[in-house]
Amino acid sequence: MAKKKYYQRPDGLFEAIRVIKGKRVAFRGRSCREVDRKIAEYHETTKHGRPFPVVADEWEEEHEQKVGEASRENYKYAVRRLKDAFTGTVGNIRPLDIKRYISRMEAQGYAGSTVRKELSVLRMIFAHAVLAGDIDVNPVTEVHPSRGLPRTTREALTEAQEAIVRESWDKIPFGLFALLLLFTGLRRGEALALTYADIDRQNGVIHINKKLNYAYGETPRLEGWTKTENGMRDVPLLKPLADAIPDYHVGLLFPGKDGGYMRKGEIRRTWQRYCREAGLAETVTTDAGETVTSYPITPHCLRHSFATICYEAGLDVRQAAKIFGDTPEVLDEVYTHLREDRQRSAADKLTAYFGAV
Repeated sequence: MAKKKYYQRPDGLFEAIRVIKGKRVAFRGRSCREVDRKIAEYHETTKHGRPFPVVADEWEEEHEQKVGEASRENYKYAVRRLKDAFTGTVGNIRPLDIKRYISRMEAQGYAGSTVRKELSVLRMIFAHAVLAGDIDVNPVTEVHPSRGLPRTTREALTEAQEAIVRESWDKIPFGLFALLLLFTGLRRGEALALTYADIDRQNGVIHINKKLNYAYGETPRLEGWTKTENGMRDVPLLKPLADAIPDYHVGLLFPGKDGGYMRKGEIRRTWQRYCREAGLAETVTTDAGETVTSYPITPHCLRHSFATICYEAGLDVRQAAKIFGDTPEVLDEVYTHLREDRQRSAADKLTAYFGAV
């Protein structure tokens, strides 16, 4: 007598037990047809793995516990793009499919850092799929970005742009914020967390002991620590800034409209308005022929400008790193770039004086 294919449980559901790759698996449904469908789907998953979006979500949930908020925010956008691009099962995604995806990014002008980050996230998701038993081989292993991809760099302001920041700080809303960044090199979150109590005029320093973290959304989170071990520091209160900051005030230096910390969208709108009114914005024409306003200068650009000031003032890398709250290794990259620029400038001046060969 043939073994009964299905068993109807006391709760009315039909159940079938199958041994697949040495593992007993139970399938249940409201009808025998539903049980058959689930068995077929399981065989498909066993053969080709789960859908990529499912694996990506599982990896992201596990991975986000191991990284900081800034890295988590960066990964989030990469995962979102990848889930839109790869909707099939992980076992059906070939190295060629990944190479085509990366090639499309390169053709669209994405910077090398963005392409490499996308590949890194893909590699980690597929590594997770390997360990979860969905696939046996990571298809990203042999895929590499092209050489010579464009680099996105935040350059320091020109002398003319710095003059605008220095001369218009009291004439344009948010001008004091730009001036403070120019003469301290603070990160955006550090500057927006400052209170008047942090301005120590007696000792001529600004106490940096907290920051606002915007990685969680519109509303910032106040944190009592900063990016590196050197983050808790005192920054010199330079005279141009000391003269500009109002004395005998209390509360935040840069409060939001409600008097509390500025929200992410409010910062963006306020900064863009400042750039427009100061003449630091640009009008560009898109490929579609549309004229739009561009904002190439970000608050971080002023951090690079302050690095230039420190370099020209004769501070060595370790002295500057202490002020910036960074490691000497990180700041050395900026200083190396500045040295190379100065060397090229000197060569150009000599060539202009003596004439080209």
